[in-house]
Amino acid sequence: MVSIALTSCFSNQYRFVTHVERNGTCRAEFHEIADSLSSTAFSRWRSSGWEIIQTDTVANDYMLQKNRKNIIISKMFASVKEMTADTSRNWLCLSPKESLKKRFRWFYTYYAFTAVYPELTNKGRVPMEQYLNKEEQKFYLQGDLSIYRGKNFWDLKECINDMDDQFMRWYSRTLYEECFDIILQYAGDDFRLQLPAVKDSLYSINERQMQEKTFLGIPAINEICTWLDEFFLTEYFSKLNDEKGVEMDKILEEWTNETDELQKLDIQYELTLPGKIMTTNADLQNDGTLVWNINMLKFLADDYTLAAESRAANVWAFVVTVLLAVFSVLCFVMSFRIKF
Repeated sequence: MVSIALTSCFSNQYRFVTHVERNGTCRAEFHEIADSLSSTAFSRWRSSGWEIIQTDTVANDYMLQKNRKNIIISKMFASVKEMTADTSRNWLCLSPKESLKKRFRWFYTYYAFTAVYPELTNKGRVPMEQYLNKEEQKFYLQGDLSIYRGKNFWDLKECINDMDDQFMRWYSRTLYEECFDIILQYAGDDFRLQLPAVKDSLYSINERQMQEKTFLGIPAINEICTWLDEFFLTEYFSKLNDEKGVEMDKILEEWTNETDELQKLDIQYELTLPGKIMTTNADLQNDGTLVWNINMLKFLADDYTLAAESRAANVWAFVVTVLLAVFSVLCFVMSFRIKF
């Protein structure tokens, strides 16, 4: 949570745009801020049939990025299934599995679109369910109010405060487990057999103190070494950190590298469907365009599904129906005249 806040100014901002046509074909657009079209990444897009357009300079001079360009990459697909299978489009580690169900009815055609971002699998050694149940996770991380409908502000505020504490306890314990296991790899034979037995007790003893002294209670390898020295009445672990601290921190950095990259992702997914939008869970609707704002937290709890359904009128069906009605009336009138 802290890293997300601190790296928000340096996040990799992307914009996915999907335009679905009446016949089921679709155009995908991928917007990215880049220095130029000469990067090797764009050569891969060109070779797979994507059209690349460079727009004007981005109106943002923060951190010397004023000369960067907005690059739009687009491609037409015969179907949403073909689009979601395109390997060039799905190069990001967070790529949705999209699908489109088209249902024909005489007067209307219905389009049901879904894009599913899978739940993250690498969430550490500690199950989040030990601190937040599944419903609480989906509310806290995805904004799912299913089990909280009817609650007022004060009820929700109390729930959120409790969930916030529990989430940070889970995050702290997860990081502690990784740090502790790294120390265990470097510990000598005298302590290697003793450490697993004291892991839980050591955390319980220092949890409250850690929350008071460290920023939001997040442990570090050197701090855990200090705890171990105090527990075993030794200076062995502090000396171990002095000698091998750089190596141990590097291992921890490699383990958290994927998470760090995901934390930097800031995706805006936009969708247009034929006809009128009937139902959706989009964050925003803007002139018929549905918009979802997506970040790593959405996938910690469960799969995150973008869903929308639209209804497009079949004008020809109305015309045919009117003509058939008129023809039926004329036939009835003609047969009535002939009879009498």
